[in-house]
Amino acid sequence: MIYTPELIKSIAPSVFATEPASKMTNKYSFVPTDQVIGFFEQEGWNISSVSQSGRGQHALHEIKFRNSQLPAVGDTLVEAVIRNSHNGTSGFSLGAGLYRLVCSNGLIVPTSVSERFNIRHKSFTLDEVKELTENFSKKLPKIEESVSKMMRRILSTDEKIDFVKKASKFRWATGSMPTTMNIEDILTPLRKEDSEDNLWTTFNLVQEKFVRGGVEYKTKTGRNSSIRSLKNIVSVNYVNTKLWETAESML
Repeated sequence: MIYTPELIKSIAPSVFATEPASKMTNKYSFVPTDQVIGFFEQEGWNISSVSQSGRGQHALHEIKFRNSQLPAVGDTLVEAVIRNSHNGTSGFSLGAGLYRLVCSNGLIVPTSVSERFNIRHKSFTLDEVKELTENFSKKLPKIEESVSKMMRRILSTDEKIDFVKKASKFRWATGSMPTTMNIEDILTPLRKEDSEDNLWTTFNLVQEKFVRGGVEYKTKTGRNSSIRSLKNIVSVNYVNTKLWETAESML
């Protein structure tokens, strides 16, 4: 998909804000996201996805980029993930992400693996983008090492169940999945590529179902229900990060 300015604006209008929200004080330095996009494109990065949480011209938004010059990490592509808002809810941040080809899963690499670059809204220059691009190449070996370790770590059935139980603490406000939900349904592969017993495959399988939802179950009253998909940028990134940290704790 080619993300034209018109398409981006239809998905995330806050990307093109020309000034901060009126509630912000004169101490707030505005970072225009569309200018940052231009800098990344000059450095060979192409937009891979766009999203916005909330409505209006100043809401939190997220832009993901890929660079064809960067090698794949296992079965995934490396992405640069930019988040910004113009209403004070979030500072500008740039982190690393992974996009798994076989299932189109978008993952966020937590700061334990890849340092996150943050600024509390100041001027952002092309030179900084160049520096950040170079830093991405330096971080790849560490990201690849973590993925490789997960691929080599074989899980027993009990360990897979334990992973789901630990992960459910971060997916549901109650701290656990509904008692009537079958854990086997969470662990049932959706495609043959997810039939392996390693930690990387299990992690991605659980992530896909926790974020995209769709797993059906019956409530205590016998009503049909299903896991709802997560749409909010903050919620998705929180679950992604906690799942990764849970996986790393099992290495």
